[in-house]
Amino acid sequence: MTTMVRAILLLIVGLPSLAFAQSNETMSLKVGVKPVAPFVVKMEDGEWGGLSVELWRSIALKQGWETQWVPLASAEAQINALATGEIDVAVGALSMTPEREAVMDFSHPFFSTGLGIATPVQDSGWLALLVQLVSPAFLSAVGVLAVLLFAVGALLWLVERKRNPEQFGGSLSEGIGNGFWWSAVTMTTVGYGDKAPVTKAGRLLATIWMFVSVITISSFTAAIASSVTVNQMSTAVTGLQDLAKARTLVVAGSTGQQALTLRGIKAKTVASAEEGLAALRDGSADALVYDEAILRYLLRDGDEQLDILQFAGSQQEYALGLREDFPEREVLNQRLLEETRGDAWQLTLQRYLGQL
Repeated sequence: MTTMVRAILLLIVGLPSLAFAQSNETMSLKVGVKPVAPFVVKMEDGEWGGLSVELWRSIALKQGWETQWVPLASAEAQINALATGEIDVAVGALSMTPEREAVMDFSHPFFSTGLGIATPVQDSGWLALLVQLVSPAFLSAVGVLAVLLFAVGALLWLVERKRNPEQFGGSLSEGIGNGFWWSAVTMTTVGYGDKAPVTKAGRLLATIWMFVSVITISSFTAAIASSVTVNQMSTAVTGLQDLAKARTLVVAGSTGQQALTLRGIKAKTVASAEEGLAALRDGSADALVYDEAILRYLLRDGDEQLDILQFAGSQQEYALGLREDFPEREVLNQRLLEETRGDAWQLTLQRYLGQL
């Protein structure tokens, strides 16, 4: 093979890579975006903004890439567009999951979060307090206390009835009734003094009962206060264990839907977190399962009607979605690591998410 032929072959083989290298400076990428505040937000002027958009723009600017924004309706639409090659990159709040990795690629993660459960805070009021006071648990506690008072009163009557008939004498019912009265006023520390034991056994019993009463009445009072406080602060659901029996909502195509399906929990789908929160406010649903960071952002101004609970075991990471044959994945990941380790990124997170 002559030197000239070898040179021509080398030139032909090198043409694609040379052409790609030259086109890197002006490479145009189709970037699919799905509105999900605060990561992707459609601004009033029609431009795209948000935490993820700012991150992508910074990387694209440094690489000299042009961006063709492609609006998409859902995360599921972004994944399908990546799988079919309709877009090159998906920017938003895409969680990394094995199911998604099977049809697309991910960049390195740029944000960690977990699932949250948004649920209405129940308005207890006086009616709920009255219901609490006649609840089986409360009435059972009162019953146990009454039996204890009766037992102590009867025991005091037995040891006092002969030596102290003026205070604990009379018929069986009168004597035990007097004993019950004495044990009650002693427990509550009222101590009217109208009845008091005179025998050594009676005074020993009274001394023991005084100390026991302090502990008993304190525990009983604390239990009532705790029960009432919890009732006043209760929510429609208290955690993951309540979702199966509650009217639960989930955003279609989200990792929240995958998590509930995995646990065999049925839920009604909504198009967006905003729609789900509106349903919670009007009382047509009990819970919305979605990304905790986004839920807290949407409720950042404080909403006394709703509270957010943690969804145990739901740690997840957001990343940029990539089509499987994306040529600049390594370069993108390098830039991504540089960006997310810089002070500017920390300021951006604080600006959008505050103390989250």
